[in-house]
Amino acid sequence: MRRYHHIGIPTTEAKPGETHLKHLKLFVVSHEKSEFGVEWMRFEADAAVPDLVRQVPHVAFEVADLASELAGREILIPPNSPSDGVRVAFIVENGAPIELLEFTDPNHPARRQQSKLLIYPPIQSTSFRTPRLIDLLVSPT
Repeated sequence: MRRYHHIGIPTTEAKPGETHLKHLKLFVVSHEKSEFGVEWMRFEADAAVPDLVRQVPHVAFEVADLASELAGREILIPPNSPSDGVRVAFIVENGAPIELLEFTDPNHPARRQQSKLLIYPPIQSTSFRTPRLIDLLVSPT
């Protein structure tokens, strides 16, 4: 199961409400300040972050098993733990960065409890149409 967590948008402009994460050389406006999970990221020049993450917005999904989600995928940023209770990694999907988060602490403050958007793997049967993202966003669940 994959559940939408946030969208991260890189910027070069300072944003109101930024927090400086010195150890990551990153200024961030947390996704928790947005009802839609929008996170703004501004990187210091020497931050150890791939250009793809610096320049292209990413979508983040909460996953139940990070290791199984990474199997066979192009890994951009290997699994790491930016804070206790969560493991993250970035993959590349059709040229876009995707962040995957696994919460080992179900009460982690960054966990989006209110998010009900579930993203399922595409249906393999030819008798069913694979839902488009817009269908999933407007579908009453």
